[in-house]
Amino acid sequence: MHMREDNNLTNHTQTNKEHRPVKNDCYMVDEHGKEVQITTSMVQDICIKLLEQCRTVKS
Repeated sequence: MHMREDNNLTNHTQTNKEHRPVKNDCYMVDEHGKEVQITTSMVQDICIKLLEQCRTVKS
C-alpha cells in the first residue's frame, strides 16, 4: 500500500501557527493502481476491526 499526503487550502481545515488553513488528504493505491482517498470512516472501521482482533486474541 502506497500513501501520499497533500496540503490544500480547502474544506476540513485546521489553523497552523501562522493562522493559515491547512488540509491534510491521505490517499492509498487500490488493486488497480488507482489512488483512493482515505476517509475518516475508513480509518474508524479499521480501528474497530483491529480492536476486535485484539480482544479475540486476549480471550
